[in-house]
Amino acid sequence: MKRNNDSLANSLIMAPWWVSVILGILVYSGLKFVAPGLGGENMIFKPIAQAVPQLAPYAGVFFAMLAVFSYIFGRKQAALVDKQQSLDSLCAVSWKEFEWLVGEVFRRQGYRTEESLGGGADGGIDLILHRDGQTTLVQCKRWKSKAVGVPIVREIFGILTAENADRAIVITTSKFTKESENFAAKKPIELIDGHRLLELVKSVQTQRTEAPQVQKAAPEQVSTPDSCAIPQCPKCNSTMVRRTARRGANAGNAFWGCTDYPKCRSVISIES
Repeated sequence: MKRNNDSLANSLIMAPWWVSVILGILVYSGLKFVAPGLGGENMIFKPIAQAVPQLAPYAGVFFAMLAVFSYIFGRKQAALVDKQQSLDSLCAVSWKEFEWLVGEVFRRQGYRTEESLGGGADGGIDLILHRDGQTTLVQCKRWKSKAVGVPIVREIFGILTAENADRAIVITTSKFTKESENFAAKKPIELIDGHRLLELVKSVQTQRTEAPQVQKAAPEQVSTPDSCAIPQCPKCNSTMVRRTARRGANAGNAFWGCTDYPKCRSVISIES
């Protein structure tokens, strides 16, 4: 199932930047070195084949620009995921950024995703996921308070059946009505509400500065013998999140970090 507004440029921008680089090299080489020999001695095609190499630099520039756009887009998607700390921040992004964010979350889980730069904030399928030979349809609802009702879940079930996909996911920053949950039960439809989405986002976030926090914030550290209970921040009373130091002397060690970082740098070490 393809999005109606898909194009080669859109698809390459969504793909890793190195895909455009490889295609650019292949197209440039084909136009520059292969095409001139395809005309043979034919009086009609020979002049055309000899003129084609002049297009090679333009093709190279085109794919180079796509590679740059793809790299920038990838960095933007990564930043969208890594900076999220609350439901309020998830609701603060635009509807299209929300789709990109969800797509990046699933990509980090090993899915190949199809998405689009175009489209509108309406119904239908926002993402298509592929993994292990299965196709999953995803609809995203960036709603602040309104609960997702059963008509939307029925709609995606109809699309799921029509497209012969394996399963579907409806994701929202709010919640689902009881009727929605009852309808989705025992069907290949997964409902992910705001709290589950935030947990999912935090589970794939990349942590780059945990080790310095543990070392520099030593006066604020408080030891706790229970590594399963989720503690409150001793400095600002926010909920803490379990993290793992990636660098420094504490690399590999687990600790609790404040969800209000970087405003609050308080940490609690987890004793093994």
